Amino acid sequence: MVLTELLAPAGSYDVLITAVNAGADAVYIAGQRYGARAFAKNFTIEEMKKAVKYAHLNGSTIHVTVNTLVNDFELGDVISYLFLLYKIGVDAVIVQDFGIVELLKSLIPDLEIHASTQMALNNYSSVKWASKNNISRVVLPREINLQQISQIKQQLKKDEIDMELEVFGHGALCYSVSGNCYISSYNSGRSGNRGACAQPCRREYKLKYRGYNVGNGFLLSTHDLATYDHLKEISDAGVTSLKLEGRMKSVDYIGTIVNSYRNLLDGKEGDYGKNLHLVFNRKFTDGYLLDENPGDVMGREASGHEGLYIGDITNIDGTKVTIQVKNKENYIPLEIGDGIAFKYNGKIKGIYLDEIIKQDENEIIINTTRLLKEGTEVFISYSKSIHEDLKKYQQEKITPNIPVNLSLTWNEDLNLYVKVTFDIDGTPVKFRYKAEGIFEKALKRPITEDTIKEQLSKTGGTPFYIENIEVTDLPENIFTPIGKLNEVRRNILNKAEEILINHYIPTKKELKSIRKNIIQFIEEHREFENDSINTNPELSIFIDDLEQLNAVSGFNLKRVYFDGNCLYNNQKDYYENIPNLLEEASLIAPQSELVWVLSSFISEEEAIKCSEIVKELENKGIIISVMGDFPAMKEIFNCPIYGNHNLNIWNSYSVKSLANSGFNGLILSSELSKDEIKEVIKKKDSNIDLELIVNGNLEVIVTKDDFSNLNEGKDFIISNNADYAILEDKKRKKFKYKVSFDYNKQSHIINKDCLCLIEEMNEIKDLGLDSLILDCRYSNPEYTKKIVSIYNDALKDRNDEELTKYKYQIMDFSHSYINKGNFIEGRLHEDKERKNEYEIA
Repeated sequence: MVLTELLAPAGSYDVLITAVNAGADAVYIAGQRYGARAFAKNFTIEEMKKAVKYAHLNGSTIHVTVNTLVNDFELGDVISYLFLLYKIGVDAVIVQDFGIVELLKSLIPDLEIHASTQMALNNYSSVKWASKNNISRVVLPREINLQQISQIKQQLKKDEIDMELEVFGHGALCYSVSGNCYISSYNSGRSGNRGACAQPCRREYKLKYRGYNVGNGFLLSTHDLATYDHLKEISDAGVTSLKLEGRMKSVDYIGTIVNSYRNLLDGKEGDYGKNLHLVFNRKFTDGYLLDENPGDVMGREASGHEGLYIGDITNIDGTKVTIQVKNKENYIPLEIGDGIAFKYNGKIKGIYLDEIIKQDENEIIINTTRLLKEGTEVFISYSKSIHEDLKKYQQEKITPNIPVNLSLTWNEDLNLYVKVTFDIDGTPVKFRYKAEGIFEKALKRPITEDTIKEQLSKTGGTPFYIENIEVTDLPENIFTPIGKLNEVRRNILNKAEEILINHYIPTKKELKSIRKNIIQFIEEHREFENDSINTNPELSIFIDDLEQLNAVSGFNLKRVYFDGNCLYNNQKDYYENIPNLLEEASLIAPQSELVWVLSSFISEEEAIKCSEIVKELENKGIIISVMGDFPAMKEIFNCPIYGNHNLNIWNSYSVKSLANSGFNGLILSSELSKDEIKEVIKKKDSNIDLELIVNGNLEVIVTKDDFSNLNEGKDFIISNNADYAILEDKKRKKFKYKVSFDYNKQSHIINKDCLCLIEEMNEIKDLGLDSLILDCRYSNPEYTKKIVSIYNDALKDRNDEELTKYKYQIMDFSHSYINKGNFIEGRLHEDKERKNEYEIA
């Protein structure tokens, strides 16, 4: 199989032991900072050292998630942390931030980089970009399917690019494309990009259209992914590593899923697929990976664990409850101590079984004092026997996994020479061991070759097993005590283990050179300031309608970002009409740079089609630029390119990375505070425009969900695709989000509040930005003209009192509440004290 790695999660050292012992080829963990699960227990540095040693002795590897976004204040600290990970022998780091990739490429090039799924590298050009940037593995987004993966793999082979592909194979799914979600950050100060997501997708919502309620329930909650029936297909597509999700999960959960997938991958017989239903899950889906429809991926009826469906209660006689078995295909006999759940009217109650009166494949009768009703659905949600069986994985132990060959010879003085050979990750290892003075002429019984081999083969409790022992010219009539042979064996194995551990640790010479470069980088980064700060930013605008552009055609706008993706509900109509719309837009605002905003999460085929449209327009004398959200745009487009907000630009090295990749401009993340923005600009040393959205209802989610399979399986269909729906938080009714749908059937969820930084304009002008963007999508021409007029006036010398008056004007005609986003204080939940915890040692 191409699929050679089972990658398990661990949120603590105890869980890691279980994952390794249950059969994980690799385990991904996080330290106390910079990992995308801030509320997991996570690992101290000492625990990481133990984890690395334990994994390596057992033939597993350790991948560390350093997959949050970081600001410029943190770059010195994060590179020191990465150096520490390199120093202790971590096998790979999983990274989201383009800036961290750029730093590792130049400062620690031998530390293996895996591109996090949050980097959203979903097309071939982006995977190729990853290879050029020293990334050895791409964790593909959960939204792409096996056919697309297969095409990427075939193209990699054709171009002779050595790149590993990894996919999520089991566990919770993010609702937003590739986990790029901002709803938690903008509305609770808990950023998913900093590992602190509040999981608003698991709440209850209503979907409304023109005042009518068209959907209820856990509308944004997905089922959990389970691919155990499709492992060969996944391997055949070219996937190297199957990733299990769950760094917040228990020992039982991790033990069960690792054990199940290990045995399934190894082709062993057993109820391993059924066992997966007995630990936490939100019912299972094959996911977008196996081409499931969005409505089938979603679990809108519930967001919690139910277990494996057994059947329904058909009779209640006092405390005697009869359950008719309906799920005969996946029937699991109940045992005393198992947990079962009763579901009635959407509510779930649970008990642990203490008496089973009768049980067969058709009917189960139990005794319980729980108040129940006939017709209630029954599930098994906890298996005592599985729980007990998993205990065998919870103790630290070393399992022999490396074959060793020994070659034994003696000299004339009866000194033993042992040549030891074995491989570590394909690297041959050889060493010689000399045992002096342990053999002598036998007085009674000479030692035999078989006895020597038997004693040297006892390697239990070590990473090694003896594959072959070759004995050459064993002297006749010699003897040594068994204890001496055991000592020889121990010394050989201790030496082999030392070599094994050191194999993963860089040499002192390598560390010295890297340490010197990092210290120099930290000093230079701290002192560096860009001396060409722009103090005259211009206005740019996002629009989605030509009438809006007509309304503001008299204003001086640097760029017009035209986003027509939600004007049509299919690709055919979109691509037939978009060239004409772009041509018209260029005539309405000839003084502005016209930028075509591409669809989010665009495929390779679509990107190529869009590049052809750009060329056709150019041949007609119409010059346009493009905006997108993947780092390899310059591979496809021969025109100026701009990076959309979901590229998540947080620091100056992200800017440098994408400037080197051919971008002409980037939108800075709206999650940043003014101090963080100032620092990015101050540290920028690339000739590239930096922009900031200063007004608008920001996009918080792009999802493949098309709101099909709502109440009772109904689909939500809008005949006029330019229309929108409203998503309302059921408990917090003021939380109302506009939902629009693009031509690729993706849903775009727009924040309930409008970002408005009009009062901060004097500060913003001094930050050094090249352009300030007004996001006027999903609004009308009148609103657009008013907003542009106010901000255009605010760019002149206006005092604070005048700016406050403008704010009140905006409040009067705004379609929603206004706020200042993260601009003033940044993410509210975070410790504002800047800590540099990791020192270069």
